[in-house]
Amino acid sequence: MAKKKRTQLKPVARGFATTSVPKKAAAPVDNEDSASEQPAESAQETPDALAPPNAANGEAGATTPVAEGEFSFEKAEEHGLQVWIEKNQDKTEREIVRTLKTIEYDRRFAKSFPPLALDDVARDKILELALSDAENSPKTLLDEAEDKVLARLGVTYGVLRRLGFNEDRVTECLNAISGVELDEAIEWLYLHSSEEDIAQDLDLPDTAEVKMPRTPRTTSTFLASAYSAEPPPTPPTPSLPSFYATSDASRDSIAAVSDRSTPQPSGTDASSVTNDSTADTSTTGSSDDELERDPNADYAKLKLRIHELEVARQKRTRGKGAPDDTSLKDLRARLEKTKKHYFFKEKEAEALYRAEKTKADTAALNARLKGLDTKLSPAPKGKRRTPSIAASSDDDEVIGIFGSALEEIPKEIQGSNGAVITVKDMSLPKHWAGRTPKTLLSETVSKLDRYAVVTYRIVGGESRVMRAGCTIRWEGGKVDAWEMSHIGCPDATQAEQYIATVALHSVSFTTSEGFAGGGTAATSSGNQTYFRTLPPSFRDLWDELEGERKRTEDAQNRAVWAKLRTVVEPKIGSIDKSAVKSNKAAVPSTAPTNLRTSTSSQLSPEQIMAGFAARQASYEYQEMLVQRNRLPIAAYRHQIVQALEQSQVLVLSGETGCGKSTQLPAFILEDQLAQGKHCKIYCTEPRRISAISLAQRVSQELGDPPGAVGTASSLVGYSIRLESNTHRNTRLAFVTNGIALRMLENGSGAGGSGTAFDEITHIIIDEVHERTIESDFLLIVLKSLLLQRPDLKIVLMSATLNAEKVSEFFGGCPIMQVPGRTFPVDIRYLEDAIELTGWQVKEGTQYAKRLNDKFNRGKSKGEWNEDTIMMDEDEEGKPIEVKLEKRYSESTVASVNMLDERVIPYDLIMRLLECICFQRPEYMSFSPAILIFMPGLAEIRRMHDTLVEHPVFGAQGFILYPLHSTISSENQSAVFDIPPPGVRKIVIATNIAETGITIPDITCVIDTGKHREMRFDEKRQISRLVDTFVARSNAAQRRGRAGRVQTGLCFHLFTKLRHDTQMADSPLPEMLRLSLSDLALRIKIMNVKIGDNIEDVLTRAMDPPSQVNIQRAISSLIEVRALTPSEEITPMGRLLSKLPVDVHLGKFLLVAALFGCLDPALTIAATLNAKSPFLTPFGHEAEADRAKLGFMIENSDFLTLHNAFSSWRRACGNSGFARKFCRTNYLSHQNLQQIEELRQQLLGYLIDTSFINVDRSYVKELNKARYGRNRSSRFVYPPPELDRNATDFSLLNAAMVAGLYPRIISIDAASGQLRTIMNNQAVAFHPSSVNFGFQRRPRDLGVNHLCYFTIMQSKKLYAWETGGVDDVSMLLLCGEIDTKLVAESVALDRKIRFRASPKTNLAVKYLREQLSSILAALMRGRALTETQQRWYELAVLLMGRQKPDAENGSETVVTIIKRHAAS
Repeated sequence: MAKKKRTQLKPVARGFATTSVPKKAAAPVDNEDSASEQPAESAQETPDALAPPNAANGEAGATTPVAEGEFSFEKAEEHGLQVWIEKNQDKTEREIVRTLKTIEYDRRFAKSFPPLALDDVARDKILELALSDAENSPKTLLDEAEDKVLARLGVTYGVLRRLGFNEDRVTECLNAISGVELDEAIEWLYLHSSEEDIAQDLDLPDTAEVKMPRTPRTTSTFLASAYSAEPPPTPPTPSLPSFYATSDASRDSIAAVSDRSTPQPSGTDASSVTNDSTADTSTTGSSDDELERDPNADYAKLKLRIHELEVARQKRTRGKGAPDDTSLKDLRARLEKTKKHYFFKEKEAEALYRAEKTKADTAALNARLKGLDTKLSPAPKGKRRTPSIAASSDDDEVIGIFGSALEEIPKEIQGSNGAVITVKDMSLPKHWAGRTPKTLLSETVSKLDRYAVVTYRIVGGESRVMRAGCTIRWEGGKVDAWEMSHIGCPDATQAEQYIATVALHSVSFTTSEGFAGGGTAATSSGNQTYFRTLPPSFRDLWDELEGERKRTEDAQNRAVWAKLRTVVEPKIGSIDKSAVKSNKAAVPSTAPTNLRTSTSSQLSPEQIMAGFAARQASYEYQEMLVQRNRLPIAAYRHQIVQALEQSQVLVLSGETGCGKSTQLPAFILEDQLAQGKHCKIYCTEPRRISAISLAQRVSQELGDPPGAVGTASSLVGYSIRLESNTHRNTRLAFVTNGIALRMLENGSGAGGSGTAFDEITHIIIDEVHERTIESDFLLIVLKSLLLQRPDLKIVLMSATLNAEKVSEFFGGCPIMQVPGRTFPVDIRYLEDAIELTGWQVKEGTQYAKRLNDKFNRGKSKGEWNEDTIMMDEDEEGKPIEVKLEKRYSESTVASVNMLDERVIPYDLIMRLLECICFQRPEYMSFSPAILIFMPGLAEIRRMHDTLVEHPVFGAQGFILYPLHSTISSENQSAVFDIPPPGVRKIVIATNIAETGITIPDITCVIDTGKHREMRFDEKRQISRLVDTFVARSNAAQRRGRAGRVQTGLCFHLFTKLRHDTQMADSPLPEMLRLSLSDLALRIKIMNVKIGDNIEDVLTRAMDPPSQVNIQRAISSLIEVRALTPSEEITPMGRLLSKLPVDVHLGKFLLVAALFGCLDPALTIAATLNAKSPFLTPFGHEAEADRAKLGFMIENSDFLTLHNAFSSWRRACGNSGFARKFCRTNYLSHQNLQQIEELRQQLLGYLIDTSFINVDRSYVKELNKARYGRNRSSRFVYPPPELDRNATDFSLLNAAMVAGLYPRIISIDAASGQLRTIMNNQAVAFHPSSVNFGFQRRPRDLGVNHLCYFTIMQSKKLYAWETGGVDDVSMLLLCGEIDTKLVAESVALDRKIRFRASPKTNLAVKYLREQLSSILAALMRGRALTETQQRWYELAVLLMGRQKPDAENGSETVVTIIKRHAAS
């Protein structure tokens, strides 16, 4: 037959179709997959035939013709989108896949988290409020480049689509949200969708059960395999245009296809299909896992397959289609492996093989009898015999061999239905030994699903060409099928190899939702090169398929990006850069300016000089000038003034009695006024009594009448906390260190701008030697101010000052020494006091040392004393035997060595007073005014009570003056009064009388040698007041008080040995022994540029603290959100800076006040800052523990402390019953009194900061309780509106965890082990905790987490005070949370994790955001809006574990919030 002339082919549809058959009824397939059939040719012959489909509908259609040279907007836009795809598509796909993998990982990880319980009604109420707010919230525009926004939007869109959200819902979401981020979009979808809608959209499978990738379902379901971390996604049938056309008829035929047990189409032998697939190692359900089920049966099957292959090889003729030995080798290897199986039995296996072989032979015989003989028969001459479907692939190659030699196969034929079928010759090269497409398909499918079955069949009825179909039945019943519809091959073998290539390409490149090609990026990374091993003709086919796939995907992606661009455009905003520049230019400078524009500055120099001259001429001034000139410092007046003229800083070291505190400020003032200069002099004092007394004295010396301080007629004033007595005419002001630092804050200057320091010309720092944290910080500030204020003069004064060190700190400034004027003091020590009084200490008494505690524990129960028990709580040093001189009696030596020096010897003090005042005449001259130094207010109160009960000291001949910082200013000033003749006074004071103030008539001092100071407890991680021995410099100051008017007498109640060998030379600076949190906050509110950051500022101190302490302080402030991670102060930080307490307890108090449970919070905070009220006497441990457990509430040490204090407070209502109550319940009456005093002090701090607004009558009552006499019987309760929820312990616990976080202990759900969340250390309950009984079963506490206040390392890491924590409250109030809606998890600072449904997750997130803004507004003193009040009400109900009403909530909270906000 003559060869036909090659002509242009008619437009025909692509010659094969693909179909995916789901396990259940499939949704209708869109027409775009099958309805449009376009002409197709090879890429080489007709490139335009494979043009990309229309961007809008996915069809392959030509665009509107455009004249040559004419501009086409559509073409330009298409080109621009294509450039965008080439540049960003791969990056977008990688980000989508990475995000999806992360989500899936998080989902699997979240299954191990404990569940988060949230009431459904509360959750729905929260989401309802959130939805209402979202509808009313305005949209904000994005100030970013469009390209960046579009790229992020593409990732968001791709992830949402592959999560399963349908196209319309995703488009609506992206148009509705303000931004383009994934989290915002997911939140919108969950907020605006019901759980039923989400369940329909998102069908997230358990990836542990996914053994093979699935074919994608409809667009409304979730494609889990798109990001699965398990095997790569399934080779689902791609939804392609005409190149992969699918007909309805082919779907019908495919629906009947199944695995080997399913009847085959007519004319097909089951064994032939098996043989054919086995010859190419297709996966027919056999695998290593399958063999392990029954090795004997599998042995029979494998041996039968090997036998059939060997028979087939013997029948094959020479020529093309050489047999593939790889299959036989693989089967033989598997057969040998099966024989080694543990359960393999050869006899049984051989019997099974013979039975199976007999069945196969019988089936083959029956097939031949029915005319289905597989042997070759001569084809009619001139005709090509249609190959039998039942024949093996090699037999098929031989059939028609003579026909092809006689007649050439045409390029195309017309099928029975009139369609043109293109004939392609896909024959293998001669002697081809490589892998065939069928082999590669079988291997690929086996890797994806070891249980999948691949089968082939012949379709169509044409006699000249063969068309084949391929079916893959995946595990679970999922079926994928492909057919050749308009392409044919000369024989069945070529057709099967052809359709195998199509199936292999489809399996290798899966489809995905959203962007096309997502499956490719996710699955084919390791399989992109195996097509190179295909025969040449099949490689060409692969290239053709790949080219069409890429063009189709690009067209689909262009359509997607075009749509996303329309979404982005309304979101992009523009900002006027010129406006930004003008705004920046308008920002006021923070540099300090000179604002000295007071009223007095309006006076001329002549007026100032005239006014001062008139004052000097007054009688009062001249009378006081005589006394002033007698002071030692008067001789140095000119030198001091001259030194300040020449230097900016002066260091003055003046001994006690020289008059420096009163005279030096007056010298400077008088010098400035005499020259007619304007001046503003501030003198800082460490204590308010010093500031008041010095102001009154200097005012009197300058000729002012009594009571004129702070008035218009006086030049002198003072300012202390809660009391400012200054006037605009004040030129000299005495202030406390704290007030001086407040003056450096922003807005403290005139008119609310700058600082008050801007008006100061001279500043004097008195008592620098005390090295308080405030004075040291003030030195840092002043050193920085010197550079900014060259006109500022600074004087540093002290009696026992290391002048050289201070001078060096200020760059070598001049030093001036001024001698004092004191009388000699007779110094006596403890041994002298005991020798003088004859007082004895015997073993077993309350003042005796406990030399053998272990022995005493074993003794029988005896009487116990509160003082001795409290001493046992302190650390006991090793006793040192004191050797005295021979002049002391043996009784004195024994008593000195037996006395516990930690105890205040009240009896010895009384004996000393009796000896000095009555019994020893040689000492009576020292009795007119006696000063007794005590460590604290409790000791002062006890000593005072003891003296009052004494028959002589409590009579009219003596006046008793307690002196403490909490005593009112009026009562403090009374100590300076000189009693009338015949009346003697006794002053009982703390170290407030040590320096700063001078009681002029003191002649005798009794020094207990102790003081109470703040120290940072490294173990407890908190600053606490502790009783310690004073330093030698402190002792010198104390005895110096007795030599002001005559020769004095001093008894130090510690041994001379301790004074000489054990006491420190000077006290340790507070900056080295206190927490730096308060100071760090103060640095942030300063309006003076000191350093770059907190650490930089503190390292500039005279004695800089360690870097560890600085970082610890910063970390604690960030933990409580007083500072941001970048060290910016927050509204809460500004409030905490005014509360001189531990920042954790300070935040606890603030939150408790906002939640209306302030009274129990004050008790808990005060108790944690003081000693425990519970006592454990030796021999009474069991009774004390039972008494303590009697106060236990909700397994919380914090609530137990509150309950014990409240019970004692009620008992105090019955006079005389309180001490009996304490003894019965093993409570310390003294400690409970101290707790009440601390409660009042903390309440006063809250009022001082204006955080709590109360009326004047309440403040008056509080001051009466704090500073009045008989204060021990007065209790102070917070205002009712701040204590409305005092009995709601759940709300109190919420405030507690808000303050103490991250001091949290987690309870392992499986093992019950306790671990801290900060460093994951194992921890145990301390025996003193009420939860100690749960040590072995902490899960019985019924909570997942506990908060703690103190944790200390001993034999174990012990938590002392613990209490249960509500998980929801912790998520709402603490740390930073990370909600993952799709992964169904929520994490707190990546340390605490919970499993929560998306709706619960979203509710917690919204409520937390609202509550955070509400608390910030309340801390700024702002009123709440109506919407904020609704959110606040819901939060309080939820944290209080009250179930909100589904219809409307309680109105009580709303009303109270209005009152609080208005206040």
